[in-house]
Amino acid sequence: MNALSGLQEYEEVLARTRYPKVAVQRAFRTLMQRQFIFGNDFGSKDVYELLNDDQVRPFAERLFDVFGWRLQFNTSGNIKMVCLMPPIAEAPDTPRDKRLAHQAPPLRVDEAIAILLLRAFYDNAIQTTGLVNGNAEWHTDGLYDLWKEKTRKDPPGKVRMLDILRFLKNHGIIQVSLPPTFHEGMPFTVRPSISLVAVSEPLEALKRYAREARSESAASDVGGEGSSGQEKADA
Repeated sequence: MNALSGLQEYEEVLARTRYPKVAVQRAFRTLMQRQFIFGNDFGSKDVYELLNDDQVRPFAERLFDVFGWRLQFNTSGNIKMVCLMPPIAEAPDTPRDKRLAHQAPPLRVDEAIAILLLRAFYDNAIQTTGLVNGNAEWHTDGLYDLWKEKTRKDPPGKVRMLDILRFLKNHGIIQVSLPPTFHEGMPFTVRPSISLVAVSEPLEALKRYAREARSESAASDVGGEGSSGQEKADA
């Protein structure tokens, strides 16, 4: 899709579809901001249906492919989800420099840990308690306990944890109603999108992190100086 033909196709789509231009623009903008859109969520149904429209979807797929992203729909069972996935970054035979060029910005270490823990919990919920419409119910007390167990480190403070939960919510990984201040036992829902953003073996990754954390702690005891806590981790 070159620029000229792309603009012409865009105008043709607007002429054919039943949706107004402002609604199409809003849907594209929302998808780019969130990455995951759920058709059953309040306030998102119209965006999901627009993106899945017979006139809009083919154009959207070609549009995002220009930027190296793949538009992916999941309509199995009760799960209605559309997401943007970076296909080049997924291919193992792609040169490292090209993979890095298509990856999302780095996450903070605590954000990456939270995502891995959510994936570990979600995988366990599939095998034990089961899912409701593809979702798994959890709470912050459980997240804190699993954080301590798997990383051998204390979870972030309340203010930072609230920021992490807000980050996860804004990216469609969890569903939660966040209060102004953090409190214990806050319930939230882990969305099926977690299986698309976390590595396939989260517990193994957490075990490696825990081993590294213990090594760093031992070195800190000897040297008298620990980590600053501002590390970054690749998503």
